[in-house]
Amino acid sequence: MPESSPPPLPLGLFVHSFGQQAHPLPPTPLPAIVLGARVFPDGTPSRALVDRVALGVRLLQDGVASALVFTGGSPDARRTEAEVMQHLALSAGVSPTALTLEAQSRSTFDNARHCAALLSTREVLLVTCDFHLWRACAQFRRHGFTVWPVASKRSLITLERMKVTALELGAVLRRPALW
Repeated sequence: MPESSPPPLPLGLFVHSFGQQAHPLPPTPLPAIVLGARVFPDGTPSRALVDRVALGVRLLQDGVASALVFTGGSPDARRTEAEVMQHLALSAGVSPTALTLEAQSRSTFDNARHCAALLSTREVLLVTCDFHLWRACAQFRRHGFTVWPVASKRSLITLERMKVTALELGAVLRRPALW
């Protein structure tokens, strides 16, 4: 860990609490970037992916989002996270014209980098799981975005919550430029 790193426990608590906070929504509709999550080899979306898409669709239907940008590639020849997300949204009645796919990224850093190249606007809603929200916002801000965070709240048992927070903390500590 670099010498300038904050102590892990307080940083872990901060990362956790950031995702639990109620963040304000923008006064006018903005594009919502919905970050991908795991798709199983058989094409089944993970619970995290389903939750994120459902939240993005709700933001669009409620007039908070003006469009949805689905992000996420694939580690092999299977459908990308973005394609699976598109299928879920279309199944929920979303118009294809409201959707944009970014299907190249393999990490949160890549999500931000590819979206910066794809979008002309720099003010966006950013939808991801609560435990991932702080790092995702930090990555998108580093790529010039003004971010309105929107947490997909995951119902996890304490042990699972501790595990995902620890994994997230490890990812934060590997990129000290974020803090």
